[in-house]
This record gives sequence, structure tokens and C-alpha cells, in this order.
Amino acid sequence: MTHRIPYRLIVSIIAGIAATMFLTMLTHVILNLLGQHPLLFKPMLDDNQVQFTLFYHSIYAIIGAMVTAKIAKNQSRKAVLILGTKELFMWVVGAFILYDHSPTWYNITKALLGVPLAWIGGRLYEHYKKRRSLVQAKRFATT
Repeated sequence: MTHRIPYRLIVSIIAGIAATMFLTMLTHVILNLLGQHPLLFKPMLDDNQVQFTLFYHSIYAIIGAMVTAKIAKNQSRKAVLILGTKELFMWVVGAFILYDHSPTWYNITKALLGVPLAWIGGRLYEHYKKRRSLVQAKRFATT
């Protein structure tokens, strides 16, 4: 009995992680250049900065999940669940490793939001896909 490696699933998760990381780091660098954030990997303890960072991290997590769902196609639900679970575990670990890098509430909040944000991204992609197919069906019916 042969087992197939789920390449599309793996690639979709990696792409979602990469998209999220790229957008997050780009935003952080731009905010640093504008004098609004400390350098990457430096402690960020100002509550206003941390709250704003949580906001854009959350938006980018949803976008990353949408990328994951698009690439995963038929396995989109499974892929975004894996992506969200990865977020959960990584931020729990981050709460211990980076305890002096940011407030503890930030890491715990990110961990708790990992799965729901991934789910939202997956649902948004499914909604987009359904809407797109309805528009295409309507176009086909009118021709």
C-alpha cells in the first residue's frame, strides 16, 4: 500500500505562513522607519504599539489563511485548521521564550486567535469562491 504525500496541502500551509510573515515584517519595518515601532526582534512593551501590532497581525493571519485555502483547493478546511493550530502552538511557545519581548497578554491573545483567524480566512475564501462560481454561471446562462 502506497501513501501519497499531500504536496498541495504542505505547499498551501507554507505559502500561508510565508504571506503572513512577509506582510507582518514589511509592515513592522515600515513602522520602524516611521519611528512608530522598535527594530525587529527588539522588545515592544508600549501598550499602544502592541495593540496596533495585534490588529495588523490579525488581518495578515486572515490573509495568510485565504492564501492557504486558495492553494489547498479541496483540502482548504484541513489546511487552514493546520495553519491555525500551528499559530496556537507557536504563540504558546512564544509566550515562554519571548516573555520579556512583549506583554504576556499579547502572546496569549495571539495563541487564542490562531485557529479562529485561520477559520475566518478559510470561510472568506470559500465565500469568494462560491460568489465567483455564481457570477460565472450567470454569465454562462446569459450567453
